[in-house]
Order: sequence, then C-alpha cells, then structure tokens
Amino acid sequence: MTRVLNIENLRVDLASHDRIVSPVGPIDLFLDAGECLGIVGESGSGKSLTLKAILDLLPDGLSRGSGKQQMAESGTLVERAPRELRGRKISLISQEPGAALDPLMRVGDLIAEIVREHSGCTRVESKARAVELLRRVGVPDPENRIRFWPHEMSGGLKQRVVVSMALACASEVLLCDEPTTALDVTIQAQIVELLRDLQTKDDLGIVFVTHDLALVRQIADRICVMYAGLIVESGPSAEIFAHPKHPYTRALLAALPDIEASAGELTPIEGTPPSPFEFPPGCRFASRCPLADAQCLRESPALEPLGHEVRVACFKAEGRR
Repeated sequence: MTRVLNIENLRVDLASHDRIVSPVGPIDLFLDAGECLGIVGESGSGKSLTLKAILDLLPDGLSRGSGKQQMAESGTLVERAPRELRGRKISLISQEPGAALDPLMRVGDLIAEIVREHSGCTRVESKARAVELLRRVGVPDPENRIRFWPHEMSGGLKQRVVVSMALACASEVLLCDEPTTALDVTIQAQIVELLRDLQTKDDLGIVFVTHDLALVRQIADRICVMYAGLIVESGPSAEIFAHPKHPYTRALLAALPDIEASAGELTPIEGTPPSPFEFPPGCRFASRCPLADAQCLRESPALEPLGHEVRVACFKAEGRR
C-alpha cells in the first residue's frame, strides 16, 4: 500500500487562565491510498477536533500545539503545513451539509467557483465540470439541479453536493466528520455506498469519524478507538471487532444492541470520561475500568504493538503478559 498521509505527535491545546491543557493528543495517525480509516469513540473523545486539527480549522480558543504532518508527493512523504493541504490535497466533509453551503449561492455556482479557484478554467468550463461532478456523486438531473438553492434540496442531496465540492479540489484524502449523522438510515446507506465507490475508483484515502460502531464496521478498513483525547487501540477493522483488546473497546462493543440476541438490557459503560482539565496521571480510562489496579492509576500506558497490526494502550489488555 502507498502511504498518502502520516501524522505524528498531533496535539490540540487550550489556554486556560494560567495553564495550557491538551484535550487531544499526542496522537499518531497514518493513511494509505484507497484505505478508509475509522475513528470511533464516545462524544467528547476528541474525534472531530482531531480532524479539524489536521487542517488547522480549530474553533476559537483552541490551537495546534504540536504535530508533524507529511503528505505523499511523487511517492515520497513530504512535510507540509495544514494551509498547504487544505482544499488542495485534503478536503473536509462536515456532519451538517447545510452549514457547508452558502444559502445565497446556487449549488452549481458554488461548485463552479471552487473549480475555477483550483484549476483556473473558464466559467463555461467550470459550469460543465460542476454538472459532471454532481452526476458523479449520484445527483439526479444534474443539468437542472445546478440551478437549485441549498434550501430546495434534501439533506441527502446536500451532502452529495458537499462531496462533489471536495472532489472539485482533486483531493487525495477526504476527512469525513460524522457525514451521515443528520440523515435518515436509507440516505445514510446511500452516502456510505457513494464514499465506498469513490474510495475504490479513485484510490481515495478516507478518514471517517463516527460514534456509530455498526456504521464504521461497514466502511472502515482500519479503526482507531479514541478515549479522552488519546488513541487507546488501533488495528484492522475485522480484528478490532472480532478480538478487541482494550477494556474500553470491549465495553463499546458490549453496549451495542444486538437484534439477534435474546431480549435484555444493554450493557452501559459506568461513569463519564474525565474533563481535559482533570486528566488523571495514569490511564484515563482507569476510573471506569473493572480491571484497573494501582499501576493503572499511577502510570500512563503507551500505545504498543500487540498482535498483527494491532496497537493497544493498556497494561491489562487481553493477550498482554
């Protein structure tokens, strides 16, 4: 596989009074061409902040504290600043498509403007390209739809328009921040199928953030499990679901409803994640973990190899001596 993106020691900082806290990181990520990396975890685990930090699109008050970021160029990984990649090599698809569209611009004009910005083509050429892009992402009757205003389109069509905008930049990597959250189940499946198709045909690298484990199982080749701003387990999707090693990963999977199982109560994860202002000195999951001991409360486990392509940050991980 060809590595297209490599990120090391990425951290998000928040200045608070007389100190700086890091709600995310340090974390390491990599992505290969034609691969989908799923990032999962509870709300507040830092998934969306991680994506926004890659492109340096963090909310006010937050900043990239560190991070080495490399992108493939002619087969070689070259370090690049976020602004050099944003909208050129890497595009972001947000969870709310309406927020990504200008309500005062017809969707065709918006796509054409992006095409002209990145290719320098004429207005006639950019309009033709807009129609082509809408057709490519499955928008019916694109010659007519380019004249639609965002409010005239359904949520599913708006998300397809957002995907076409990302493709207009000829991006090699798509960062998908819960892109199906605001859609119903039927449309959600269509968007996932669209992303799969683009991944296969264009050798596109995709980072897919979600809290929906059932959904990520359908699309991700590899999975990173995040908890309280850190990656606690990573590995091939099939391996993570079949043989989860970290107690938090096992707890997430145990909390999934199973329609084939006999009726019964779900298994919740007791407690709540720690605040970034109160991260403990040891394992951040220790207060909620049934296996935690004195070492877990005292020391922070590193993300280390455990089995084939699997890495786990846990002293008590299944299979670790």
